Amino acid sequence: MVLAMKLIGMLDSPYVRRVAISLKAMNFSFEHEELSVFNDIEKMKVVNPLMKAPSLMTDEGILLIDSTLILEYLDRKCNENYSLLSKNMEQFTKSQYLIGIALTLCDKAVQLFMEYNRRPPEKFYQEWVDRINEQLQAGLSLLDQQVIINDAGYLIDNRIMQADISIAVMLKYIEKKLSSIYNNYVSKKLKVFSSAMESTSLF
Repeated sequence: MVLAMKLIGMLDSPYVRRVAISLKAMNFSFEHEELSVFNDIEKMKVVNPLMKAPSLMTDEGILLIDSTLILEYLDRKCNENYSLLSKNMEQFTKSQYLIGIALTLCDKAVQLFMEYNRRPPEKFYQEWVDRINEQLQAGLSLLDQQVIINDAGYLIDNRIMQADISIAVMLKYIEKKLSSIYNNYVSKKLKVFSSAMESTSLF
């Protein structure tokens, strides 16, 4: 019996969302179970004792965790015409570089959101928050310098690839959760790119 793949996690997580969009881009059929690591703790424990999202139950019945590892599995499994990583070494290296920046910015954005919204006020640590803010601003500036949008509107190839998805998902998370960072430190070029990606059917 072949099981349908199931993605577990909330789409307000940039990590869950990049997997969900990638699953669609790679033309996979899958179920999505929206469980929160904060609000559905007992249900999450049943699915994944580590309570980590995203989690992906494969059609072989194996639970995978961590968005990057899940996407590596999916890229190996998909039809090569739907792969989100280029076989061209120069394009692949550029893609990995941009994805690395995007994921670091995701990490910092999530950390900052947690500092403002989850940490008790009496435990607020301003020096740490300042450091995260500095990293976010530096990373967004670096990304603006490194992103080159081609004539097709993409970053790596003439179709959407993993770098496009990861960067767009990160930018939307910052826009929704850290609006002051988005308004003040995301360049016009990156805002235009984000808007273009979000207008596509995959998003």
